[in-house]
Parts: sequence; structure tokens; C-alpha cells
Amino acid sequence: MLSAKRFRRVSALLLAAFCLLAARLWWLNCRRGGELIALAQNQRLLTVAEREFRRGDFLWRDGEPITNRAERCLLVFPSLTRGDAQHDAAYYQTFLAALLDDLALTPAPAAQNLAERLAADEPFLLARSMTETQEQAANERTAGLCGVFTCVWRPRYAASSPAAHLLGYVGPSSAAEYEALTAAGLADPAYTGKCALEQQYDALLRGRPTAEIAAAVDEQGRQASQTLRELPPGGEDTALDVQLTLDAAAQQIVENAMRGKNGAAVLLDVTNGDVLALASSPGFDQSAGQPAAEGDAYLNKAFCYYPPASVFKLVLALAALDNGIGIDDAGFVCDGGITLPNGRTVHCWRRAGHGAEDLRTALANSCNPYFVALGQRLGGELIAEYAWRLGLTEQVLRGMNVPSENRLDFSPAVPADVANVSIGEKGIRATPLMLARLLAAIANGGKLVEPRLVSALVTAGGRTVQSIESAEPRQVVKPESAQKLREMLRFAVTNGTGAPAESGIVAIAGKTGTSQDFGVWFAGFFPADAPRWAMAVYIADGQSGGSDAGSVCRETAEKLALLEGIAGQSSV
Repeated sequence: MLSAKRFRRVSALLLAAFCLLAARLWWLNCRRGGELIALAQNQRLLTVAEREFRRGDFLWRDGEPITNRAERCLLVFPSLTRGDAQHDAAYYQTFLAALLDDLALTPAPAAQNLAERLAADEPFLLARSMTETQEQAANERTAGLCGVFTCVWRPRYAASSPAAHLLGYVGPSSAAEYEALTAAGLADPAYTGKCALEQQYDALLRGRPTAEIAAAVDEQGRQASQTLRELPPGGEDTALDVQLTLDAAAQQIVENAMRGKNGAAVLLDVTNGDVLALASSPGFDQSAGQPAAEGDAYLNKAFCYYPPASVFKLVLALAALDNGIGIDDAGFVCDGGITLPNGRTVHCWRRAGHGAEDLRTALANSCNPYFVALGQRLGGELIAEYAWRLGLTEQVLRGMNVPSENRLDFSPAVPADVANVSIGEKGIRATPLMLARLLAAIANGGKLVEPRLVSALVTAGGRTVQSIESAEPRQVVKPESAQKLREMLRFAVTNGTGAPAESGIVAIAGKTGTSQDFGVWFAGFFPADAPRWAMAVYIADGQSGGSDAGSVCRETAEKLALLEGIAGQSSV
């Protein structure tokens, strides 16, 4: 028998153990009960992430998201379709294919391999971008079927997402990329930004928690409910959003104007250099992931270097106005060509010539002999200085890494070289972004702006982590010189080669350019009397700067003027 002392000791130990057990049961039931119930329920749920990628958003200038916008979609859980006792896999394959056709739904990529996807276990999207009417019809048609649901899903990009060349795309990581991302401790290393802003800001965009779309199943894995559940996102949100200067309406207008063309267009705010719209055409489908298009669809032509052709004549005009150097006093007459000291003749596009001209009419006529003569009078050194002043020796874009080269390469002491550069053919290359910057300087009174694309990095809650401010514009030419040239460029549209850009809705000023081998240009600003926007348009396979590129500027200007309520207000 136990002694009384030993009995009390054993009883105390048993009591202590009982108390510890009771405390543990209370803690599990009262403090962690909800969590454990959720874990148990989740063991009977099939889930798919609500977001395609766990990444922060790109935002328009007003803070609205460009990426990860919610779409009505049709979601299929293949394992649940196989639990349908009344219908086999062949039925589901035929039914789903017919559903896409009957309701005119936008098929997701998985819809191309229905048999293969239905045989697997991974949930997949059948259709995207459904309208409310299509969603209602799909719900009616799929009632009673297993594993087919309508849901709200957030793809990284819409079916025709804007600004593709600026945003880039996300694709599967290579083995080297996966290893580097894992070593750096970055979230979701299976995917990475492949180009443009997605690549540049990849590390900062990672780490956005996502909600889960869940289908309930019973203990045998069969569908237990006709409706989906949404499980809230968990974990810390470490991703940042990237706010751009792009204006949603302006971007859409410019992209529409460039549709079907081969080239690029850039629209700037003339006061601070903000990029309001930038389009390169043809575009590509960001949702396809790895490049699928052939040719140069993935090339952003807005950042590529081309001969600026006659648009470069604006540099000579500003140098002449600023320094009081010209050839008008001598009474220049264009007879169809001009002969250089080496015996070479530079012909005018109008072989019969333009007759007597001054700077104003020569710009309007885009007369090569006039500007060759003006270039000889100015000298190569002064031309090079003004090209540098006006930003044509480097490409800059605040917030985005862009290629930059000094493509001003000619000998100021060689008359033939000076002649070539004076008409923008040889010795100079520039990008659409650089020429839009040049026109902004003319429009705003001679101040060189620094183009900006990214304005801030912000949290999901809207807190600014880093601001990228506009650079202070620099006065690079005399205001009166810029004003005189503004008036001349308006005349070039009303009475010169820019006539196809003339609009009855808003006054446009600008200069055409037609390169011998590399496409055509129109660079201008509007409204002409109170400029707000500067624009450069390049068409690689165009025949006329006025009609091919000028029409893009005119369409953009008219739609912006109507949108802003300033149509018909210009007095010029």
C-alpha cells in the first residue's frame, strides 16, 4: 500500500497534469478554435489563387490600376468533373467547347487543349473577360454540372492590355533566374519580369498576398457545393505599386491612332515632360508570357534611333533665331538644288524649286537647299551645340532605364557633312522620345524638360515610399526664338507640308520629316496658341510625314481636345 505521503505526492502530480491538459484544451478551443476549424475546412477545399501573379500593380497617373484588374471568368476544376456520375470526360469536352462558341466567350489559352487539361488535376481558366450577360448565361448553362464555375479572377494583364512595351511581361524563370531569386530570398521565384518595367522593378513588385478561390468537396473528393468561396489573403504584403505618369484616356487614344501602323508615338506634357502616352506598333500579347510573335513586335520603337530627317531643321532654325544668323537678307532662291564646294548637288524634293524663300516659308516647304545653305552659314560647331542644348545627344527618361547614345556624329569642318546633318539624314540619329522633347521645348518657351514616366513607388494602402519628382526645366534657347518658331510651325501646318495634320477642332503646329530610307515623321504641339501637349510620331514604312504620321497627331489632338472640352477654343 502507498504511504499517505506518497499518495499525496502522486495525487498532486495527477492534478497538475489534469490542470495542464485542461488549460491546453481551453487554449486550443477558445484561442485557436477558429483557426483550427478553418484548417480542417481547408483540407476539404480545392483552391486556386485569385491573382495570376503575387505582384504589386502598375498604376495610371490618377492611381487607378493598369494591371491585376478583376475579370469575370469561367473556372474549371477537372477532378470535380471526373466525379460526375452522369457525364464522362468526352461530354465535358464537347459541352465546354460548345459553350465557348454559343456564348461568344473569349477563350483562355487552356481552352486550346481541353482534353489534356480535363485529364489533369490542376484548375484552369476556360474563358476570360465575360460580360455580365455572358456570366448569367454561363451560370444557367452550367447549373447541375460538376467542377465548372463562374468567378472573379485577376489576370496580370487584360486581353488587350495597354502600354505593353512600357510594362513588359512576366514569364517563367530560367534555371539561373530561379536560383538567383531563391538565393536572394525573393517571393515567388518561379516567375520573373522579363523586360521593361516588369524587369526593372521586379524585386519591388514581388510579395503581394492573394485571396484564394475555393471549391468545397466532401470526404470522397466530390463537389459539395454549387458556389465558390473566397479565402482572404494571408501573410505580410511586401510588394510595392509603381505609379506612372501615363494618362489612361490619352494612352488609349494614341494606341488606337497607331493601330495597324509600324512605328511609335510619344505624347508629352510640355510644362514638365511627363509621358502621358507612349505607343509602339505593332504590339504583343502580354498574357502569352514568353514571346510568341515574330518580327519586331517586342521592340519599343519609341526608344530606337532613326534619322530625324527634316524635323532636325528645327535645331538649325533655333540656332539661327537665337544668334541672329541667317540667309534671308541675301534673298535666298530655291531653284531645285544647291551645289556644295565638292561639286555634289543636294536636290530639293520639288525639282522645279520653291523660288524666293525665307525661314518661315522654307520650314513650311521643308526646303532642303535652304537649310543646306543655312547650315553652311551657321557652321557645324553651332549646329552641334544646339543639338546638345536641345537634348538630341542623349536619351533620358526619369523612372525607366532606356538606351542612350550620342548619335550626333559628323565633321563640323567638312561642308558635305554639315550639309547632310542640316537636313537630318546622315550624322544624326534620334528617337521619337527625343523629338517629342525637342517640340516640348519649342512649345513651352525654350525650356528643355526631362521626360518622366514613373512618379512614385507606393504601398497597397497608398502610402508613398519614394517619389520621383519632375526635373526643373532648363532655359536652353531664348523665349522669343521659341515664340517665333512656334508661329512658323503653325504656318507649316496651315500652308505647308504639314497640311494633312490640320484640324477644324484644334489648332496644331508641327514639322514633317521624310527620310530617304528610314520612314517618316510628324513632330508637333497643340493647341498651337496655348500648347499643352507635344507629340512625335514615327512611321517606319510611311510615304509622307504629313499624311502618314500627321494623321496620327491630328486624331490624337482632336480626341484630347474634345475630351478636355477645349475644342474650337484656339484663336490661331
